Amino acid sequence: MKSNNWIYTFFISLALLFWNPISYYLIYGNTQLFSHGQNIVFYWIYSFIFISGIIFIYLIQKNKLIEKSKNIILSTAFTGILFSVFVITNSIIGLLSNNISEKFNNQEKLIFEPNSRARYQTIEFDFEVNINSIGLRDNEINIQKGNNYRILCFGDSWTYGWGVNIENSWPKKLEKYLLINGYNNIEVINCGQPGLYTSTYKKHMERIVPLLNPDLVLVGVLQLDDLAQLFSNNFTKNQVFNNAEFFKIYTGKIKSIIISYLKYSFTNILSLPQTVEITSHWKKTNNSMIEDFYHWQNIRFYTLNDTVQSLFKSGNLKPGLLDYYINFPDRIIIFNDPNHPATKYSIQEMTKDFKEMRDICNKHNSDLIFINIPMNYFIGHVVIRTPSDVLNSCFEKNNNIDPAYRSIANINNLPYIELTDHFIGLQNKSEYLYKYDGHPNEKGYKEIAEYIGKQLIEKKHLNKK
Repeated sequence: MKSNNWIYTFFISLALLFWNPISYYLIYGNTQLFSHGQNIVFYWIYSFIFISGIIFIYLIQKNKLIEKSKNIILSTAFTGILFSVFVITNSIIGLLSNNISEKFNNQEKLIFEPNSRARYQTIEFDFEVNINSIGLRDNEINIQKGNNYRILCFGDSWTYGWGVNIENSWPKKLEKYLLINGYNNIEVINCGQPGLYTSTYKKHMERIVPLLNPDLVLVGVLQLDDLAQLFSNNFTKNQVFNNAEFFKIYTGKIKSIIISYLKYSFTNILSLPQTVEITSHWKKTNNSMIEDFYHWQNIRFYTLNDTVQSLFKSGNLKPGLLDYYINFPDRIIIFNDPNHPATKYSIQEMTKDFKEMRDICNKHNSDLIFINIPMNYFIGHVVIRTPSDVLNSCFEKNNNIDPAYRSIANINNLPYIELTDHFIGLQNKSEYLYKYDGHPNEKGYKEIAEYIGKQLIEKKHLNKK
């Protein structure tokens, strides 16, 4: 029995060459897993495994463990060794890839997983997403701007360019427009990310502005939606959950951490271009939500347009919209009311966010402009959503969002660009936004970009170089 102890010791020691805090840092220290704060969880896991391994080696050498226990430990060590072989293979693939200088030597991973690719398809759109080596949905850029006049655009999915390829997003259309109009050294960089709002733009800005050193920062604030998200996200943070909700939330977090770990363990093996099966994912999520609807939620759902119902059930509209339509149908009425407590709270928070964004930009000698991005509710453009669409003409004539946004810009002494009247004045209003999804299409993004470009030039916000 003693003569076999060296076999157990050898394979446990071999496994511990990977499963220790130093190896964890060397392998994952240059990934978003490490930079996003999940590293502390895995640091302690790797430390626990390493210390446990040392203890097992000691107990084996002292013949303190029965044969069955040693065999279980040996099997676990084999599993750990096999896992480590795949992780090391993944790293070797990365080292041999053509983009090694950007992918592994650049420490900045700004928003998305660098060098990732995907394609999204629904019945309304088909677009590709290519993330550059520093984690932005944009072309490759040099960290040092040189002689360029650099503009950064922050915002949500409307700035990101949801529904179109990157060249048709409004930041890239803006760059093209300014180049055509004589700004030869202009560079416009897309820093948008779907689902964000002013508090999260600010967090991205804290890291991105010092790195990319822009001359000008444009913040695209979506009409009404950013106010609503400021309230709903802060409300969620402060909400007291019952045991079932608490368990569900933290189970989801644990699942997310595990998925992130596996993704960054095998990022090069799995980083082939892929078509994201967005419709199947949305279909599964939407139908699960629909099955769990209680009586009044069902009634609300079946008051939606028949086509809208079918698009949700088939996965061609995202679950977030379904949640809004069913569980928060009065959000437009609430946040268009400047006297509502939720609206007052959100205006206060947005004012604070812009003060902090302004301070970040001032610190790095960048100008900041507040841009009010219009939604269909206030501009008369055709998007089929809910039965409350009949109120859109009322919202258009009684728009309280724009005065609130103008006030926030004025309080912070910021230049302000508003597109509402321009979009109201457009003809053929079914041609600029996706009919059911509601995001701008290529024509809509172009209209946003060119109007912003004209305002930047006419109001002398740009310096020609």
